[in-house]
Amino acid sequence: MCKDFQKELGKRLKQIRQEKQITQEALALESSISRSHIAMIEAGRRDITVSALFKISRALNVTLTEIFSFDNTEKFQFDIEKLYE
Repeated sequence: MCKDFQKELGKRLKQIRQEKQITQEALALESSISRSHIAMIEAGRRDITVSALFKISRALNVTLTEIFSFDNTEKFQFDIEKLYE
């Protein structure tokens, strides 16, 4: 996953969680994902699987569309050449 996108996704998840006034601990209990894993995702230091993203979206009671509302194809470009540098 593109590092910039990964960081923005983490920020978006944290924003939603905080808007709903849910702690990382409560989100961990509701989603069955460890609090430390959630913290690393929110910090942009860990990739997230589709399954984990689905669990978090349900625990936060939001759609995946809402989570990805920050996405912008102009901002997040993928350069295949960078993978081989």
